[in-house]
Amino acid sequence: MDRRVRKTRMQLRAGLTQLMREKPIKDITVRELAQLVDINRCTFYLHYRDIYDMVEQVEQEVFEEFEEIVRAHPPQELQDKPILLMNDLFEFFSANADLCAAFLGGNGDMAFFNKLISLIRGCVVESWMQEQKKDPAHFDYYFAFLAAGFIGIIREWFAQDMREKPSEMAEMTEHLVLHGFGH
Repeated sequence: MDRRVRKTRMQLRAGLTQLMREKPIKDITVRELAQLVDINRCTFYLHYRDIYDMVEQVEQEVFEEFEEIVRAHPPQELQDKPILLMNDLFEFFSANADLCAAFLGGNGDMAFFNKLISLIRGCVVESWMQEQKKDPAHFDYYFAFLAAGFIGIIREWFAQDMREKPSEMAEMTEHLVLHGFGH
């Protein structure tokens, strides 16, 4: 991809992120976004059909990067060293903080996060099933709790302006998953 194209797309992505913090996606217009990032509307239309197409493409780019990270960690590793995946996930959220915070915010797109959670679910279910001592009938409850907690931790981390390093968040999350609040 040409450097100018990358720069324009980055500007549009940053502008979209800013506007998503202020209003729902359905209320964001191409004109408003183009004015914000100081480009012509025609330039926007060279890259995207409309705001929804842009959101979809940005989500797809982020999802593909996220999927690559998750798939790099085999199920056995999730049992033995879950911290490795947690570290990579928090690094990912740190690197994409503005966009992820916007998607997780009040005007965000929870369907996008549900897609990310579904991807993690596929990996976690494999790990769960490999461990004979766990009842597969309880997996849905376990994962619902895990997913809600993970999203909650990410949201709170963003709300606290990411004071902790990604590695600290990964350690905290791993501890909560493996030991709960008691230890």
